[in-house]
Amino acid sequence: MVKIFRRYVLIGMAAVMLLCQGSALASDGSHRKKVAVVLSGGGAKGMAHIGALRVIEKAGIPIDIITGTSMGAIVGGLYAIGYDAHRLDSMVSVQDWSFLLTDKLEAHSPLLDNRERQNTYFLSKTFMLDRNRISKKSGGMIEGRNLEKLFDRLTAGYHDSIDFNRLPIPFACVATDIVDNSEYVMRGGVLSEAMRSSMAIPGVFSPVRKDSMVLVDGGLRNNFPVDIARQMGADVVIGVTVQEDLKEAYDLKSTSDVLLQIVNINCKNKYDENLAMTDVPVCVNTKGYSSASFTAAAIDTLMRRGEEAAMRQWDRLMEVKREIGIDSTFVPGRPSLHPAAMLPDTLSGTQTVRREGRLIAGLGVRFDTEEIVALQINGSLTPSGSPLTTELTLRLGKRIMGRADFIYDPIKAGRMRLSYIFRHDDLNLYYKGDRDFNITYNRHSAILSPFNFNIRNFSLDIGMRWDYYDYTTMLSNVENEQVETVVDGGHFISYYAGVRYNSENKWHFPTRGSRFNATYSYNTDNFVGYGGSRGYSILSASWRTALPLTRRFTLQPMLYGRMLFGGIIPLCSANIIGGDRFGSYVEQQMPFAGMGHAEHIDNQFVAMQLSAYQRIATNNYVLLKLAAACISHKPADLLREPLTAGCQLAYYYNSMFGPLGGSLGWSNRTRGVYFYINLGFGF
Repeated sequence: MVKIFRRYVLIGMAAVMLLCQGSALASDGSHRKKVAVVLSGGGAKGMAHIGALRVIEKAGIPIDIITGTSMGAIVGGLYAIGYDAHRLDSMVSVQDWSFLLTDKLEAHSPLLDNRERQNTYFLSKTFMLDRNRISKKSGGMIEGRNLEKLFDRLTAGYHDSIDFNRLPIPFACVATDIVDNSEYVMRGGVLSEAMRSSMAIPGVFSPVRKDSMVLVDGGLRNNFPVDIARQMGADVVIGVTVQEDLKEAYDLKSTSDVLLQIVNINCKNKYDENLAMTDVPVCVNTKGYSSASFTAAAIDTLMRRGEEAAMRQWDRLMEVKREIGIDSTFVPGRPSLHPAAMLPDTLSGTQTVRREGRLIAGLGVRFDTEEIVALQINGSLTPSGSPLTTELTLRLGKRIMGRADFIYDPIKAGRMRLSYIFRHDDLNLYYKGDRDFNITYNRHSAILSPFNFNIRNFSLDIGMRWDYYDYTTMLSNVENEQVETVVDGGHFISYYAGVRYNSENKWHFPTRGSRFNATYSYNTDNFVGYGGSRGYSILSASWRTALPLTRRFTLQPMLYGRMLFGGIIPLCSANIIGGDRFGSYVEQQMPFAGMGHAEHIDNQFVAMQLSAYQRIATNNYVLLKLAAACISHKPADLLREPLTAGCQLAYYYNSMFGPLGGSLGWSNRTRGVYFYINLGFGF
């Protein structure tokens, strides 16, 4: 009897649970109309989708299906596996997009040489080698390696090939197969690969090769895939689009206008038909922004505009809520993010890189009012599994340079380097503002560095070098006695030790961190002495630090100098100042505010400089420099000589090509106003 009673109790409890579950299902809409959210393509403009999703969440509308193209596929794919609008907002805001949209191995390299390389070549491409052959990932300027790594991290837990209908929210995205120019709808597979395929802008990102297909950006065939959502069973479609209207003839003025018009024409395919099938169209105003607007300020504005556009449809969203059969107080549950994806949302690139074979090619171009145009190309080859890297560099312009480096890197922190450098220079040297002489010469250098240690922002280099100077022509001011030292060409052998430290957060216009360099060298012409007596010594050092006073205003004090000790100092080692950066025209050149030309000075030089720069908008800087120096023949006389002073006012735009801008300066040594234009990285 007891057993029978227990059986009835269990049956009753099961019935109650089933009734409760059925009630819950009815309340969350198992018998209601299905709602789909469709997200258009648009590159960076697609960040607006995140703001629109925030409003849809606020409205309490359940999302049963999500489809997207290009950036819409990325946002939609992540939303489908549990990333809500808040987490997506946080994720895109902390990314280093200047790193993600390249194939750089590291965003902020711990090796100072690598950091310098990243700020020399505006165009750099890395080819990963497979058995001494270039990887098959070709067909675009950017392979998209860093984006793929980020997608893999964000989609952790969904790396197997799966049916996208089995995701927490059923999902589909669109790519274009350029083999037959057909639309390819991805409803299954590896999620990160599908997202990557849908955003592969032709010519920019390498296409994704799958079986016999070559997949690129889906916007070429279906940039607003409402029809796909309808095929998946959507009864109601909320569509978010950042598609721009086509421009009229009078608006097509520049090259970029024409190119964007061509892109928009291609993205119009099926767009009007799909827009007509949309129940709640959320059209975002993206005026003033482009597909490449990945700055922090642009992303923030676009997300805000997406939210504002969705809020304008608030009444319609409330109507949809009633139409699909749920009350106004209903709040849908959100799918949980897979535990494997609970990792930092950023990809810094500073993780350990396996010793894979790679070929790195770099291109740098610059313009300035001194040299006009200069070009530098570089190639670095590291065979797979090999500790040896071969690097070749060629510089063309008024100054010509060819360089070969052989780097042996057996351990993580230490390496050895053997280098050969050829330089052909045509140099104007000035003295107190007047051109003193012009000299043309060839220089051959061989450098052996058996001890080169690099540990997180710090480098120690010890070695020896051989230099040969061949002076070919010279036009001089005969009244200057220093010209006689020009004939001291020939062979030089030197021994050196140098340390470098750099913790600055940016190469140009840093807002925190310090930079320190110091080098000592003993120079000879016969391994032990120079000119029949002891060799001469060179000691140089510089230190600067960034002191942010506000979020946009920074002070940067700097102390630097170079001191020569010995009886005879040849002109090839003489102190030279002027220009904006160290080593502008010759290795030993030091910057000085207000002096644009290369000015040769006496043996002892100690200076201080204060830079103040104000950031305007995102990447615009107004810069003021004040400098003062002591110059003398002997160290004891440094404080006895008159003070040399200079000032400089400049404006620069910090672009992907390097600083673009101009400066105006004056110094009491040259007693003249100097105007200088710089476009590009320095090299």
